[in-house]
Amino acid sequence: GNLRQLETLDIRGTSIVMLPQTIIKLQKLQHLHAGFPTKGNYLCTRHVLHTYGFNQLDACTSLCCRAATPCVMMDKDYGGVVLPGGTRKLKSLHTVRGVHVSCGDVVIQEIGRLTGLRKLGVMGINEKNNVKFCSAISNLSRLESLSVQSDKGCLDDISSPPKNLRSLKLEGRLGVLPVWIKKLQNLVKLKLSFTTSSQV
Repeated sequence: GNLRQLETLDIRGTSIVMLPQTIIKLQKLQHLHAGFPTKGNYLCTRHVLHTYGFNQLDACTSLCCRAATPCVMMDKDYGGVVLPGGTRKLKSLHTVRGVHVSCGDVVIQEIGRLTGLRKLGVMGINEKNNVKFCSAISNLSRLESLSVQSDKGCLDDISSPPKNLRSLKLEGRLGVLPVWIKKLQNLVKLKLSFTTSSQV
């Protein structure tokens, strides 16, 4: 909280699952990167063995214990962080990556009020929080890049997608692509991961 001049905070590759309340003091923070920088945004035993020098037993124990974390055990993702209340005060934020939103609606509400965001990456969208998440995305008119891990059909309710969106990554069992993708006139990059879309 005392790093008042900090502009970039990168905690990828750590076991941090929740950011402290003091982060809201970092009014100059522009870029927040969290989660594990592995392909597909998931943590695997091989990654733990290579990165941290664990043996096979330690790696498995680490993954099992981490999976028991309440916020993380709700879906397949590992490494996402939960934002504290008051994050909406960080008006300088342009980039937020690796945020887990399945713990409750507060995190989604905080994201929806970060109207200066250009890049956003979230995980944990499901049938319980998808409506509020879609509403939050509709508020982010400056968004240029969006990465979302969600359950099947949980992104259909975005009524007004950000018109400046240039990059979109969707991860999860989509079934079909959301109809609002047709409105993205500036989209130049679309990446689908772990999908079962009949349109692909």
